[in-house]
Amino acid sequence: MQRPGEDSPPVWAGPVLTAALLMGLLLMALQLWILTVALDLVLAGRPAGVPRLAVASGLVFAGGLLVLRLLGARRRAARRGAPPLRRP
Repeated sequence: MQRPGEDSPPVWAGPVLTAALLMGLLLMALQLWILTVALDLVLAGRPAGVPRLAVASGLVFAGGLLVLRLLGARRRAARRGAPPLRRP
């Protein structure tokens, strides 16, 4: 909730958050697809490509964790009193 007297969020904040959410959903769909292909290969009796797919899925997961960590660091910095980003 916004306190009285505080500035409203910048105009670009809504579209940027929407784009970030969409990218997260697309990466989650990509990871699900990769895991589905890996399971299909295992069930078909051709497990040769599974390790590469597991590594790709792990990289997508690690990238998501990295983004969450970076966003958490920005929130913690904002709570400590760092100046917020403003429009020029």
